Amino acid sequence: MIMKSIKELKLVDVKIVIFGAGDFGSCAYLYCSRAFPQTYISFCDNNKDRQSERIQGCEIISPKKAVCLYPKAAYVLASADYAEEMYIQLSQMGILDEQIFLFAKEECYHLLTLDEMWEINKKGYEQLTHRTLDKRKLNTYTEKMQYSKIYDADGLRTRLTDKYRVKEWVKEKIGEEYVVPLLGVYKNADEIDFDKLPEKFVLKANHGCGMNYIVKDKEKEDITLLREELQKCLEYHYMDLSFELQYREIQPCIIAEKYIEEFHKESYDYKFFCFDGKVQMIMIVKNIEQEDAARCFYDADFHFVPCELDDGVRMPEVPFKKPASLEKMVEIAEQLSEGMDQVRVDLYAPGENIYFGEMTFTSWGGNVNITPAEIDYQLGSYWRLGDIR
Repeated sequence: MIMKSIKELKLVDVKIVIFGAGDFGSCAYLYCSRAFPQTYISFCDNNKDRQSERIQGCEIISPKKAVCLYPKAAYVLASADYAEEMYIQLSQMGILDEQIFLFAKEECYHLLTLDEMWEINKKGYEQLTHRTLDKRKLNTYTEKMQYSKIYDADGLRTRLTDKYRVKEWVKEKIGEEYVVPLLGVYKNADEIDFDKLPEKFVLKANHGCGMNYIVKDKEKEDITLLREELQKCLEYHYMDLSFELQYREIQPCIIAEKYIEEFHKESYDYKFFCFDGKVQMIMIVKNIEQEDAARCFYDADFHFVPCELDDGVRMPEVPFKKPASLEKMVEIAEQLSEGMDQVRVDLYAPGENIYFGEMTFTSWGGNVNITPAEIDYQLGSYWRLGDIR
């Protein structure tokens, strides 16, 4: 079943009924009230306990009453889990397909103030961690991340988060030899001339995470499918995932990079948690894109720190060995993080080389449970946030 997005809603003397009076419905109201400020808005909900309440001064009635009172209205489905059931319910009561629109929370994000983003994000963090989040009492790393990702985004963070634009900055800071060679830059997937690319290469979108495609044999690749997947990446707004605002102003593009043979045989990612230009914790991830991925944490002196996250990546029984180039990687990480209150610098060290990976200002979006919790507090103790707004 394919439902129309609320982006397709064009009103001409039509009322709006938001179906769903929970948190999702409140977000839908924000969108509708700002996108259509002159339009009458009502709510309907199947929960009888809510039908005597009001949201933003708007009445909450039963779906049956809504259809009776507003048979020509535009109905906005505000539920992540029950949209299909709502659609069927309205259809059975005579509401036409062209009157029903699906709302997704991210549709309203570009209309929100920073404080409104904070309130929505706060609820999600509290549901995940079962801890109260108070803007004036931020102690842990993940708590401070919730604040920083919304209120501290600026032009420099945006530039350094952009996987294309950061390359030039890194060249200026530490030298071109640490940057994976660039093979091409494309505004859309149709621009990619695969005939000009080598047999092996890597394609990635510059404006998010997890949008990488490793091509080991161009002749065996389904180019049509690859173009489709890359175009989907370009159309995806990564900021909508968890309010990581440094992604908001990045101009999406696709970059092609050289395939580093040594790295892809057995890959290790070295991730340095830096605070005020100093490495305080190190994370090593083995085979990050594979099912057997494993991860270890270490302190700044490379003492193993037992620590796990709730994202499914295991901690190996035997910690990883200290890499031969660790001291040089720490030096590079501290050079790149100089003058920044907090950033994670990701590096690779295939063979005898060191390559820059990325600058990560919002590790996991801050939406993760760290076990033991003391590590979350420890990392938070290193982070000196500025004045809280």
